Amino acid sequence: MGKFRSTFISIVTICSIIAAAAVVIAYGRGYRLDFKKSSLKPTGLISATSDPVGAQVLVDGTLKTATNNSFNIDPGYYTIRITKESYIPWEKKIRVQGEVVSAITAFLFPTNPSLSPLTTLGIANPTLSPDGTKVAYVIPSPVERAGLWYYELSEGPLGRNRDPIQIDQNTTFDFRKSTVTWSPDATQLLVENTARSRLYTLGKPNTFADVTITRKTLLADWDAAKIDTEKQKLAAFKPAIVNMATSSAKIISFSPDETKILYEATASATIPQVIVPSLIGTNSTTEDRGIKPGKLYIYDSKEDKNYFLLNKKEISGAIQWFPTSKHLLLTLKGKIDIMEYDRTNWVTIYSGPFVDDFVAPWSNGSRIIILTNLNGDALTLPNLYTVNLR
Repeated sequence: MGKFRSTFISIVTICSIIAAAAVVIAYGRGYRLDFKKSSLKPTGLISATSDPVGAQVLVDGTLKTATNNSFNIDPGYYTIRITKESYIPWEKKIRVQGEVVSAITAFLFPTNPSLSPLTTLGIANPTLSPDGTKVAYVIPSPVERAGLWYYELSEGPLGRNRDPIQIDQNTTFDFRKSTVTWSPDATQLLVENTARSRLYTLGKPNTFADVTITRKTLLADWDAAKIDTEKQKLAAFKPAIVNMATSSAKIISFSPDETKILYEATASATIPQVIVPSLIGTNSTTEDRGIKPGKLYIYDSKEDKNYFLLNKKEISGAIQWFPTSKHLLLTLKGKIDIMEYDRTNWVTIYSGPFVDDFVAPWSNGSRIIILTNLNGDALTLPNLYTVNLR
């Protein structure tokens, strides 16, 4: 009898451990007890983060938690709204699936960003480097610091702005009436006026090579380097997408992380599905795999999804990637907008005065740079300012 009892207790203990482990595993996978039906039901997990942190997370209008946090919720479609005082609200409709984590990341933009000057003497010909890390510009005569300059778009020690660097002084060469072109690797500047062409190398101030005779060859080499770089980036995509991008589209640019393509459709086509079956827990925004000429689209290689972005006539200025690789910066008439790559959360981040042929993001997304003149009575030329987003 004692032996039977001992065996029985051992079996019960093992079964209890197995049952407890099963409950823990089920709980971890999102199953919760439905008291009404006396059964376990699957739930999904929403992981909501924001920049800056500490924002409220509302689900269908009801406050649920704060970022950065996770919570379980029944499967279905929900409108998630993330809000923080002094910031523009973020909102998106998402699909929650059982046993699946739905990750939400909201980059919030201030409702009233501040401006800070980068230059003060008046500048001309600002030109952004291909990698978006530098801007070259000219300070015209007759001021003492006149000449060719560049600015590194990154924080210095203790978060301070870096000092601008002078490349050459304004002596006999008229920089203001010159065009400035960056090399593909952002290490050289070609400066041209009607008479001469100079090639400057960063780190070698007041030193240049006269390339007036060889400029065409130099520019051809730079164009070839740009094409080669684009081919290398495109080679990371699936062959069917490469074929589409080269036969039915014109690539405008790759996202900074090189996982997305901003392109204009040049012919009607259907984007082939290259990830089969489709991934779960991905962006719930409706995609558009049927492309039409004259429209701009975004293809996301990580999720194999294609989103309609804009009709060409919707934009009057430039469109470029924001450093997050999830947003696009739009230069429109009288304002600067930003949107997510699936056309959601389209907001205006600046609507003050600016010269609309130069707008650029700071390399870490903490601000954007504009060219404007806030005191036309005192200065005839505009200056570079940052619109501070963080």
